[in-house]
Amino acid sequence: MENTKYLLTEIWKPKASWVALSEGERQNYLNEKMGPLLMQMMNKGAELIGAAINENTTAEKLDYVYKAVWKLPNKELSEELEKGVKEVGFYDYFEQVNFSGKPIGPNELMEHMIKF
Repeated sequence: MENTKYLLTEIWKPKASWVALSEGERQNYLNEKMGPLLMQMMNKGAELIGAAINENTTAEKLDYVYKAVWKLPNKELSEELEKGVKEVGFYDYFEQVNFSGKPIGPNELMEHMIKF
């Protein structure tokens, strides 16, 4: 990931408002709102590294269901993606937390932890 300038991790779970939608309404929302937004971001250089459904069963498990990790060319596109998700109403249906930052190596990570 040496060319990666920025990483964004999104973690989310459905709200009751999502559960209340029919499968057809969910499909329409994803096709009409999320799909175009994600394609727009990818056309600007965002790359979805991977997504996952939480299968963790340990005591430390987060109470979230989904995760996506993005590789982005800069912080500005990360912020644009987060803004776009809000604008298409994603937060009306999902509770989400985000974590973003520049990729660093283990030495820099440990040094920051020591100096915290």
